[in-house]
Amino acid sequence: MNIIGIGTPGCGVASEFEAYEQYKVCYIDHENKHGYKNFHKVTRRDSHEEYESKYRKIKLNIESKEQTVLVLSGAGKISGLVLRLLEQIKVPSVEVLYIKPDFSLLSAAEKTRHKIVLGILQQYARSRLINKIHVVDNSLVEKVVGDISIQSYWSDINKAISSTFHMLQVFENTEPLLSNFNSPGQTSNIGTFGVLSFNNFDEKAFYDLNKPRCKKYFFGVTEKTLNNEKDLLQRIRKFLSSQQDEKCDYGFAIYSTQYEHDYVYTTHHASLVQEEDIALQK
Repeated sequence: MNIIGIGTPGCGVASEFEAYEQYKVCYIDHENKHGYKNFHKVTRRDSHEEYESKYRKIKLNIESKEQTVLVLSGAGKISGLVLRLLEQIKVPSVEVLYIKPDFSLLSAAEKTRHKIVLGILQQYARSRLINKIHVVDNSLVEKVVGDISIQSYWSDINKAISSTFHMLQVFENTEPLLSNFNSPGQTSNIGTFGVLSFNNFDEKAFYDLNKPRCKKYFFGVTEKTLNNEKDLLQRIRKFLSSQQDEKCDYGFAIYSTQYEHDYVYTTHHASLVQEEDIALQK
């Protein structure tokens, strides 16, 4: 899989995928402060619009037949090049991992850029110009991670996003022991992901997705737990039953793992465009 980080937030998250051999990572930004390999420098522009109108083709060193994920935040001016980059990429499957920054830290102009870019990319996903958009909110990821030191703040946030996304890729490409998954539907290509406590099934999504149409739960369970917890399937069914909503489908898959602990990950899928009426003055 190709991972392309765009701008400082996108490159920060993309760099964490270097820990896994399954990904080929490249970076697009104004300067290479962190010494990234496979880095592509673009000229700094004065406005969001100029990044699109003055775009120059970037010679990306990516696998042309592999799935590609663009990682970015729309708040920065550099996100103005994303549509031109999508025009350039000729791969069979393109997704976007969109990083929503903490709104309390944004200027009015950054909030406007966020709204524009997120809105357009969601419409691209709905019309299948891209396969999917996964939205994560840094402020919610921070709550999932818990206590974070200021020194390692961004590293911890970015690792949580990348590791969760990676584990979902692993499970989606692994045969489960048991599953009742249904397709989320042709237009439910706007989504997010998150984690679930195995002990009490407390769910923490990385984005507050409005009106989801489908939720999937991926249970990565150790052999010890599979052997000892005879009521596991009943626990899962009871949890899903408590969540039932006639407007949302729920499904689960159980996987046997060699990890030391039990893990549960979740994906939420929607067709409704998110944050259309966001109040930029907030």
